[in-house]
Amino acid sequence: MALVAGLLLGFIGGYRQATANGRPTRPTTSAPPGWPLGNTAIVDTGNRCAVQLGHALQLGVEIVNQSDRAVALRQFEPVLPLGGLKEVASRWGTCGALPGLGLGQPMALGPGATGWLTVTFHVMVSCPQPLPVQFKISYVQAGKLVVGDLAGFSDLGQVQYDNCGTNPLG
Repeated sequence: MALVAGLLLGFIGGYRQATANGRPTRPTTSAPPGWPLGNTAIVDTGNRCAVQLGHALQLGVEIVNQSDRAVALRQFEPVLPLGGLKEVASRWGTCGALPGLGLGQPMALGPGATGWLTVTFHVMVSCPQPLPVQFKISYVQAGKLVVGDLAGFSDLGQVQYDNCGTNPLG
């Protein structure tokens, strides 16, 4: 019983000390200079684009550099868990731009800046609506290579594609 009372008094004394200034103390988390918490400088903004180019489909995601230092974007590649699409080209730029032969020179993205990453696909199924498309990105910041995942499209049901019949958004 004395042990329980001692533990209880110690807990109360520690709690009172932590809240003596009127606010509970919180553990501090630190990140290297220039990095946001969680070490994820590049995230997607939630903006998406899709353009049908003949029998090809171009998909894009907008990204933002949420750190206070520039990043050098290196690679951007699709992740296709169910197949059905074959990558033709990828580029830094908005949907509808002429597809390039590859990413070419790395692009720098300054602090708080946004940019578009697009991939053009050959569609190998009659209607790609049930297919998910995610993306992997690699970039360099402060001399460190970082590889991350971007959400992409959970499925292509909201994307206009002629062979799929009526589209709920179009």
